Amino acid sequence: MITALILSEILFYLSVSLAIIIVGILCVIVAYHLVRIAKELEQITHNLHDASDDVLERIQTVIEKLSGLPILSFFLNRAGVKKEAARRSRAAKKTE
Repeated sequence: MITALILSEILFYLSVSLAIIIVGILCVIVAYHLVRIAKELEQITHNLHDASDDVLERIQTVIEKLSGLPILSFFLNRAGVKKEAARRSRAAKKTE
């Protein structure tokens, strides 16, 4: 009777210890994947930021080309003056 009780205690403690180890390993795996996902998201946001800068430059180039047309130059130059001043102030802040 006593040996059966001792054997059941040993099996209980071994199974609980094994369960704790498995849960710990699973937590480490989940943490590893979360860190990897965070790094990939950071890279994606960096790529999106670079792409948005490229698109902004292309749009400004198109507007500059369209401002060469006599009919549109009046409207684009008036709006372009304000945007150019804002762009220059942002560029000055970046270089500081």
